[in-house]
Amino acid sequence: MAREVDLAWDHGFIHLEANDELSVEAANTRIELSQREVRVKGLYSGLQEYNIDRRGQKKIIYIILAFKIAPLTGTPRSLVIETADLALGRFGVAYTVLDGVERYVTIYTPPGFLYDHAIISSDRIALSTLGRRQVYVMEEDGVRRVMLV
Repeated sequence: MAREVDLAWDHGFIHLEANDELSVEAANTRIELSQREVRVKGLYSGLQEYNIDRRGQKKIIYIILAFKIAPLTGTPRSLVIETADLALGRFGVAYTVLDGVERYVTIYTPPGFLYDHAIISSDRIALSTLGRRQVYVMEEDGVRRVMLV
């Protein structure tokens, strides 16, 4: 089972690495997905929450990025993959490119995480969680912590 992978992104790549949490590294940001929070370094612009069913049992949280995710350039750490549906540690990763324009990385989290999955696009991160979850944002040393309780 792989622990790291490089995914093609624009004219370069982004690097994903999984341990107890999953990190996504790009040229202008680092995104870390852990059990109770998502940490975004540098690009955080805002947050939006939407209940997606009438009973309020499901919620989508959008973390808006100030700029588009810029790819890493140089020598990749592993083979650069164009499309993927794979296991990365305890996480599931699906990578989709639509019409060669927009890229999406869907990350399926392991049991015990407070969100079901995360979708990372070029300018936002979407988290799917239960409607009763509360969301808090803290800033520490240029890193925004989006915490779910």
